[in-house]
Amino acid sequence: KPLLSEPVAVLAFEGWSDAGNTASGCIENLCNNHDVDPFAEVNSENFYNYQMRRPIVDVKEIGERNFHWPQTSFYSIEDYKSTNDIILVFGEEPSMRWKTYSEHIANTLIELGVKKAVTLGAFFGQVAHTLPVPIFGVSDDPTFNSRYNVLPTNYSGPTGITSVVGHELRNSGIETSGLWAAVPHYLSSGGYPKGISALLNKSAEILKIDIDDTGIQSEGQQFETKIKKAMEKDGSTKVHGRRCNVYELVRDALNTRTQTDINTVNLSFALNGVYLTLSASPNTAAATALHTSTSTPVQFPDASAFENPGSPCETPHFT
Repeated sequence: KPLLSEPVAVLAFEGWSDAGNTASGCIENLCNNHDVDPFAEVNSENFYNYQMRRPIVDVKEIGERNFHWPQTSFYSIEDYKSTNDIILVFGEEPSMRWKTYSEHIANTLIELGVKKAVTLGAFFGQVAHTLPVPIFGVSDDPTFNSRYNVLPTNYSGPTGITSVVGHELRNSGIETSGLWAAVPHYLSSGGYPKGISALLNKSAEILKIDIDDTGIQSEGQQFETKIKKAMEKDGSTKVHGRRCNVYELVRDALNTRTQTDINTVNLSFALNGVYLTLSASPNTAAATALHTSTSTPVQFPDASAFENPGSPCETPHFT
């Protein structure tokens, strides 16, 4: 058991709540930067179905085999320069007994003296990689979203272990916030460095800790360059580029004039803390953004706003 100074916790889980490996990428980035090893693990025997998630066998030399089981591990980052040490909790979403699993994590953090925590998640959405990453927040504090400039969410539906653990931590008396990054749906594989950086920085702000994301920012710049080249070469990705143009137009138009014209196809989304309803006409390639809270429409009347819109099915209708 490590000796920690006023520890805070950051938790992330692989699986359903980890679009683009964005949440798990945060923990991996912190572990790599600080070269830490786990000091405790949850007994996986009670929480995983090994037929659904089989262990991995690794043969190093003849006769030498290592088995890697699904696991949830606890790491500590101890920094004498900081008031708060950091506990990282990282694992795969379990197959069963979620309530007991969540209680084990909460009890361990309480025993270690944790009073404040952040859970990290990510989901695929209609967002563009060219713009700031939308971060949604969950908290019992009614002022949380405005204080930390994160978007509120009223999502109802199936959920993952990230939300269940966060709920258990709150019920156990640990002040817990949930942060969710929206990941562009067309980046379905690999990591999303820009999302990792956004979650790390917002976690640092909430927990009042120092996180160096220089390396991941550099990866993000290289990542965007690769995406740009791929979109230039691959015709199937051009529609995503046009969608990106729509989001950029929405952002720019919020600072310009308002109109009352509403077109045909609607999409509700959040951008930079502002809720919008986007309407795009497949016939004219014109778009209108409706500021949800004030019902003030913002229009893009120029049909050339979309880059070579092409046929109606290729225009940004956000299916």
